[in-house]
Order: sequence, then structure tokens, then C-alpha cells
Amino acid sequence: MKLFAKFLIAALFIAMLLPFTIIKGPEGRPLMSFSNFSLSDFSMPDLPDVPSGGKMQSAIRGNGGEDIFYQWYDSDGNVQFTSEPPPKGVEYTTKGFDPDTNLIQALELPQEESEPAQTEPASRAHNPEDIGNPYSAESIQKLLEEAKNVEKLFKQRIKDQESALNQ
Repeated sequence: MKLFAKFLIAALFIAMLLPFTIIKGPEGRPLMSFSNFSLSDFSMPDLPDVPSGGKMQSAIRGNGGEDIFYQWYDSDGNVQFTSEPPPKGVEYTTKGFDPDTNLIQALELPQEESEPAQTEPASRAHNPEDIGNPYSAESIQKLLEEAKNVEKLFKQRIKDQESALNQ
């Protein structure tokens, strides 16, 4: 296995060198040369400037530090939101959003009048039989019947798949 791996690595290395050495183009020169490659081809993309405050500026800033967006309808009747004004002759509305504001309205839960909790003395030990069984015999029987029906359904589907494959 090690010999095979070494042979495979050597074959890959030779295959990579072929366009630079042995395989020639129509002009009689090698298809590729190392002078075709330069480090300028591998440059980093331009990154946006980060303001000194540490936050990224987004969209166009309006009054009070809000982001301004334009809402308008295109020719197909679809709503468009852009950070730049739409083409001339198109009606639009401007919307301003403060990026430092939470846009999701908080839910107000109704206040329930709660009765004071009755506390039992810690000295009284609970007997597990006092709690009772939360499951009735009927509900357990119904659950088992439903599980058997699901099992029958799966077995029928397997039979249908096998018969479809064997046709």
C-alpha cells in the first residue's frame, strides 16, 4: 500500500510538470511557463473602511444617524427597497431606520392575578403513591395501537417499494 501511494504521488508530480516541459503547443513551445504566474494575480480584495467609532456605516445616513431606504414599485408591481433613489419618474417613499434601535416590538404579556403560593412545611415527606400515575391504562393502550398501525404502514410501504423495484 505504501508503494502504491509513493507511485501515485510520483505520477501526480510528473503529470503536473508535463505542461511545463514535454507537452508542446502549436508554436513548438511548452504549453505553460512559470513566467505566466505572478504574485500580483493573488491580491487581497479591497475591504471597506471602518470608521473610528468601530461601527460599519450602512446605506445613506440621514438626520439623526438613521439609515435611509427608498420603497418603490417596479413595472411588474413588485415592491423594491433600495439604498439609492429609484429611476426618475417613479414614485417612492423614504424610510429611515436607526441601526441602534431594536426593530422587533416587545410582547406585552397580560398580568394575571396570582394567588399567594401555599407552602407546605419541609418536614412532610411526599409519598410517591400520593402523586398517582399521570397515564391511564386507556391512553397507554391507545398509544400502543397507534404504534402498531404505524408499523403496519411502514411494512406496507416496504412491500410496495420492493414490488416496484422488482417489476
